[in-house]
Amino acid sequence: QAVASTKRGKPVLCALVGGSSLAMASKQVEGSAAKPSFFARVGASLATTARNNLRPGAGLYSLGFGVAAGVAISGVVYAGRTLSVMLFDHEYYKLQSRKRYYEKQLIFSREQEETQAAHYLASMASEYDPAATRMPFKPLDAKYRF
Repeated sequence: QAVASTKRGKPVLCALVGGSSLAMASKQVEGSAAKPSFFARVGASLATTARNNLRPGAGLYSLGFGVAAGVAISGVVYAGRTLSVMLFDHEYYKLQSRKRYYEKQLIFSREQEETQAAHYLASMASEYDPAATRMPFKPLDAKYRF
């Protein structure tokens, strides 16, 4: 079925029937009919699985596409919110104004309380009677004099 011929001094088998027997015969002659290694087989199976699952319409492809789209959309939303805060958010100024107004009110109310306390002390001092602090029928002690 096969005829041996020489090509540049090397023996080559030519198949008369079928193309697969030629490939098989050349592998046997060349000595490359060895079984592929474990890692080669695992790599080939992983490549085949990835090729089958990463084509449009496959579940894994759809999940990856959705994740990528979600990351892109969230990036656009983040950039939009940042620009919105930078260019259009004036709440900060409103809050600062309200804080300043509150501080002014607080200072005014403290001054009012101090004034009222001073008036109270003045009214108490006006009613002060040093004679009421002495013992009956005794002279007034010098420390109680006003």
